[in-house]
Order: sequence, then C-alpha cells, then structure tokens
Amino acid sequence: MIKIIADPNNLGFGIRLERMDSMAEYPLRVKDIQQAYENHQEYALIITQPVVIQWLKNMAARYPQGVFHFETIDARTALAQRWGMDIPTNLTNEDILQSGLLSSDVRPQPGFGFEDTLLSHYYTPILTSKTFPFTQLPSLLGTVDPQRWKANLAIPLLARTLHTRLEEWKSKARSSEQRQLVELFATDPYALILQLIRFRVLRSYPTIGEAVLGEAFDVFRILKLQLDDLKFEESKIPETILQVTYFLNNQQPQNSDDLVTLLDRTSGMLSVEFEIIEKHLRDHSDWITPELMDQIEEKFSGQSRQLARKIATLRGLIRPPKPETPDLSWNVDTMLSWATESYLPYQAWCNRQEQFDSDLFAIGDRFSEWLMKNWDDIHANSKRMVFNILPNKAVDLKRDGIVNLVLVIDNLGWTFSEMLRDMFQERGYFLAGAEPYLAMLPSETEISKKCLLAGAVGYQAIDDKTYKGMIEKGWVPYFKDNAFRYISDIGSLSAIETIDAASYVVNYLAIDKALHKSADEIGMSHRDHIYHLLEKLVENTIFFIEKHGLQENIRIHVVSDHGSTRIPASVQNDLDPAFFKTNGFEARSHRYVTVSSERFSGLADNLRLDCFFLPANDFMNPENVLCARRGNRFLPTDKDFYVHGGLLPEEIIVPYLVFEPATIATQDLTVLLKKNEFRYRMETVELEIGNPNDSAVDQIQVSLLNGNVESEPIRIALLNGKKNMAIQIKTRFKVTSILEEQSNLHIRIRYHAHGEQHTFDVLPKITMKKMVEEKSTSVFDD
Repeated sequence: MIKIIADPNNLGFGIRLERMDSMAEYPLRVKDIQQAYENHQEYALIITQPVVIQWLKNMAARYPQGVFHFETIDARTALAQRWGMDIPTNLTNEDILQSGLLSSDVRPQPGFGFEDTLLSHYYTPILTSKTFPFTQLPSLLGTVDPQRWKANLAIPLLARTLHTRLEEWKSKARSSEQRQLVELFATDPYALILQLIRFRVLRSYPTIGEAVLGEAFDVFRILKLQLDDLKFEESKIPETILQVTYFLNNQQPQNSDDLVTLLDRTSGMLSVEFEIIEKHLRDHSDWITPELMDQIEEKFSGQSRQLARKIATLRGLIRPPKPETPDLSWNVDTMLSWATESYLPYQAWCNRQEQFDSDLFAIGDRFSEWLMKNWDDIHANSKRMVFNILPNKAVDLKRDGIVNLVLVIDNLGWTFSEMLRDMFQERGYFLAGAEPYLAMLPSETEISKKCLLAGAVGYQAIDDKTYKGMIEKGWVPYFKDNAFRYISDIGSLSAIETIDAASYVVNYLAIDKALHKSADEIGMSHRDHIYHLLEKLVENTIFFIEKHGLQENIRIHVVSDHGSTRIPASVQNDLDPAFFKTNGFEARSHRYVTVSSERFSGLADNLRLDCFFLPANDFMNPENVLCARRGNRFLPTDKDFYVHGGLLPEEIIVPYLVFEPATIATQDLTVLLKKNEFRYRMETVELEIGNPNDSAVDQIQVSLLNGNVESEPIRIALLNGKKNMAIQIKTRFKVTSILEEQSNLHIRIRYHAHGEQHTFDVLPKITMKKMVEEKSTSVFDD
C-alpha cells in the first residue's frame, strides 16, 4: 500500500516517516512510489504541499483501487497522538492551532484529562480540584500570577477552560457565602488577595472591617477562613493601616488592665500596633511585667525577628528582683548561677536605668570574698577559669571539616551576651552554648587575656608573651601545626584570601576602648555605641564566612578576658587615693595598684578590709597587687566611664559563647515529673527540663494550667544543648471534681530556639489524695 499523508499545517514533525520538504523532490518521490508498487512494498510519505497532494491523487487514478491511501494530519489528531489522550469533541482544529498547544512544552500528568492538563500547566495545579479549595485558599492565591493569567485569558480556549471550571465550582458551593467567595475569585483573584490581607487585620477591628470591606467582611468571617499562610505585606494596604492607626490613637489606657484589653484587640500583624503598645509601655514602665511581655511576644510572634531588639528593650525595663547576699559556702556552679541569673541582670538593669543601688557593692563584695577564700581550689579544679576555655573546647576545635572563628572581645562582660546572640541570630547563626567563666586576678587585659590565649594557669607560666606567639606556636604540641592563626584586628580578617588554618583567633579591642571613654566623648550612651560596634563586628564576621563559602561548616566562638563596672563619684570610697601616691605603689589604675615587695610586706593588715592582697607568687603575677573592694578606687571615677581590675562579678564573669548555623529542626524539650503523687494542699512540683538539641534554647517558661492549681510560672533564662535542669514550682492544689484535673497535670512549656517561639503541652499522670487519709473502720482492725 502507498500511504500519502497530507500535512498542510506541518503538524506531523514528530512522526517518524519519510517527508517531502521541497517541490524539487517530486520526481524522485514519484520514482520511489513506482518502485515500491512494482516490488509490492509498503511505502508512506508525508507531504506538506497541497498541490503535490493533488498531483498524486491524479497519479493514483491510473492505479488499481486500493493501491493508494490518502489521509490528512489535523490538529486534533496530532494533539491526541502527542498527549496520549482523547480530545474533547467540541475542540476544533482552529482552537488547537490558535492556542499553540502543539508547539507548547505541556507534559500531561498521569490521570489528568484534557481540561485538567490545561488548568495545571497554564494556571495552577490547584485548579484541577473539582470543588473550590477553601482549605487551600492561601496556596491557591499564592499561585496567582496576574501577568501570566492575563496573557492566558487572551487565548479563547484557555479562557473558556478556566471559565468552565469556575462555573463548576460555583454550582457546587454549599452556601451563598461560599458562592460569593468563588465569584470574588473568578472576578479578580488579585483583588481578592488584597481583600483577604485587609481582613486578616480587620477581623480584630470589626467596625472598621465592615466599613472598609462591606459585605465581603461578613462573607469571610462566616466562612472562618484559615489565612495564616497567606503572604502578608503591609505595603499593600496603606489605607487600612491608616484607619487602624486612627482607632488605636483614640484609645487611652489608664492602667495595665486597659493595656492588656487594647493588646487583645490588636491583630498582631501591623508594626504600628506594636509601636503604639510600645509607646504606652515606655510612658508607663511600671505596667511592664514578664507575663505582659510574654503576651506581647506571642501576639506579635509573626514579626518576632523584626521586633526582637525592641521587645528585648522593653523586657529590659522590667526591674529584676534584687539579688540576695550569696553564701560563702556555695560551690562554683551555684555561685555562677546566682551571678548570671540574679546579680548581673539586676546590676545591668540599674546601669541601663541610671539607678545606682549602693547595696550592690556590698552584695558584690560577698562574691569577691568567696572568690578570694576559695581561689586556690577554683583556680586548680573548677575548670571555670578563662585559661580553661580553649582546653575545655579542644574537641570542638579539632572537629574535621569545621573552621573555627574565635572572637576575643576585650572587656565583654556577661550582660552583653544577649545583645550578641540576637545579632548573630538575625543573620542565621544561632547560639549553641553559653557558659560563664572567671577572669584572672586582677581583672585586667595584660594578665587575663594572655592567660586565656596561652591556656596558662598564670602570667608567670607564659614563655612567649606575644599574642601571635602564644596562638600560633604555643598550641602546636596539642593541636596540628596549622591549627591556629592569630588575627590582630577585625579589619585584617577580611584581607584573608585562602583558608589555611583550622581556627582563626581575632583580637577585638573596640569595646574596651569605648567603655574607657565617657558617653560625651563617644556622643551617645555606652550601650548604644557598643550595639553599633558589635553590629559591625558581626557584619565583618558574616562577610568573612560568605567570602570563603563557610556557611555550613563554621563555628563562631566568642570569649573575653574581663568585664567592667561603673562607679559614680558619689559612691563611698574607703581608700585614700593620696596614700597610694607615695613610694612603693608603682602603677595605679582605678581598681588596682602594683606594689613593690618591700612595701607589700609592710602593709597594715586592716587594709584588707578595703583591698584584696594578691601576692605575686601566690597568683603567679609579675608583681604584687592590691585590688579595691566594693566601690573603692585608687583614682577618682564617675558614672560616665567603666573601670576594671577589681573582683566584683561584673568585672570577673565573662562569657564563652558559640554560634553555628541551624542545620536540623528543633526538637521540643523533654519534661520529667519527678514525683506524681500530691495532696490537696501546698506542694512542691519537681520537674526536670531537658534540651535534646545541640543548640541552646532560651526564655523558657514553665506553667501549670490545671484549673484547680495556683502557681507562678517558672522562667529559665537559658538551657544549653544536651543539658537538663531541675526546677521546683510551689503549687497549691485545690479540691476538684473534674476527673481530668484529678488524674493529669497540665504543663505548658514555652521557649525560644533559633529566633522562633515554640509552645507545647504535656499531661503526665498524677494521683491526688486527700490532705488527711481517713483510717479504715473495718471491724477486723487490730
């Protein structure tokens, strides 16, 4: 048989048959046809020229009937073959050609019919649903591309297909509200997006919502649409934000209860809502409580990263409880917990608020006394001295495939840890651990930093006292030759072109220099200036990481040599500065002096009431030293600058912080109820809270939610990875008839990890007993 296939529209370009592409081929093709006929062979030829088809039909008339078979490739046939599906009968060749389907890159999905194939490819796969996807509305709207949809609607076939699906959705709506929503989508999907963005805000302000959205407000409200995943952009609804601003500015809360009511009214989605709440709290800082800040943070959780610093600032206005006087018998861990969780937060708050508490110097001196009393043991056994940091972290510093960046920030006290944590967190690097360490005595740079970097138990034990020598040569016996590289300043870090060391140790002095200047000299408050300095430090650090492509294999370590304190001129000074101008006192700073051996041996013993004596050999220092106690000083001070060298907690306690990129999802904390039997009375609920993650979590709050329970939430500032902590909650259990409260303790845990708030509940089984068990009245009792 000779098969001649007419392809006037050139639709068969994918068919593997002989094609005649040029009129000049005609004589040769006629010869091939004749030869095939004579040899009784099958022959097929595709021809695009209509005139050639006619010539061949004339030729066929001279051959027996049935020798020639003519057929035509049309658009419907070609599309059916290419897509492997039936084409709707009402679809014309012209529709297919006009829509360009044969030249498109459409790849039909298994199980899809013709209409679903068009909707999925040209619009969105969600349109293949046979009913309106109310539960997937944000996903549907998120796929709306106005320009693309507009172009598709200009093609009749694509426009008809979409219209048919929308009409099908309308016909299947179960209520007038559902039908109205489908009609809003069908009319203008992009306009519906804007309406729903407005509704997300205005459902908290129904009066404004009804005025702005009209009937649509009730439609959206009745449908109870789940819109949490709808992309929200304030810039798209300026007129709505203005109306909300008018409303909020007309509210004037008179007390904290009024403010809570106002907070409850807000949507939590607008920056102006937070700004107005923030203004009220700045005007009435006495309204701020930890519980209120928790409510604010939860309300504005969608903006947590943008508002982190402002929320932290508001939390900073809460006056922490005044620290108790520490006990001289406490061990190192207990004392450091007291300092970091009680003393230092209160001391930092007083600093920020310019409210100096003279009692703090006496309370802090108790810590100093404890440190001196236990110095030999702490120095030898605690593993909490600055010289222990690098040896303690040896395993981390030797990890294969990891580059360590060690930032040695001079004069970074513990209280600046949170500021640095937030900055790195904003850049995607999260706190993996935070530990307090103790500076050397006196708390000054030459001694403490060099012991830190050399890992030396004392200044006298350091051979090479250059920073470069200590870092690059001193650790060779313990690490590889290329383990450490010393960088003298943060600017030099950016000049590194090749990563040829496992750890880079950067010496950063800007914080120390700033703290020794007055606020007038630097032109702003110390805290604000330090914020800007640390921000620049973090920026340079991130530049280094990204320059060398280290985003997935970097660990950032932050260490410091000492902290510092401010002492107003009005604080009592029990030392006579003039006395220390005499011979024998060879170098003076505000908080310590060096003393010649001759003079040191003859010092009056009662001077110990106001100074700590540090013999050179006992403390492995180059000289004998006197450190001022409490708020005493050897040179005049005022509150405008910071000093160090003494033994107050803020001078001695420094942070070790480590940051790393987040690589795995956060696991919820573990909660273990230590005992599960209670009576209806005042009891102590003992819990063990554990962190199964590698990274630290912070701002932990543990609350008991049973209706018959009276208790205060317990807060934990920070819990390092793979660590647990025991807590006790004083709890009054009231008699209840509710079976669930008799058999379960409802515990809610809130915490922050990787910059996000997490909340989960646990309900461990408990047994409740009467306050006094009645004795059995059995006649068989003895």
